[in-house]
Amino acid sequence: MRDVTGQPFEALLLMHGGAVTGIVYLLLRIVRNRADKRLVTHLCDAVFVLSGAAIFAGYLFLANYGTVRGFLTASFLLGFAAVYMLFAPLFARITQKIRKK
Repeated sequence: MRDVTGQPFEALLLMHGGAVTGIVYLLLRIVRNRADKRLVTHLCDAVFVLSGAAIFAGYLFLANYGTVRGFLTASFLLGFAAVYMLFAPLFARITQKIRKK
């Protein structure tokens, strides 16, 4: 078992992974809102779930060789929530402008 000195770095790294996942979600949201077809919605949801899982696993492996820990999962979710709350209004405006065209 490793010591606790690396845990803040691991938490920040997983927070960054959550932020990347949040950006992926917002970009897929633009695509999903642009097309009104159910198939596109389902495909975007599938792409998000698969990419989110891959990003989480990749960052988790990078941080501590894949050991799932509660504070790391919370850091990942915190990074996702921060990006979503900060940038969702901006992406909503972009989506509205795209829809008007």
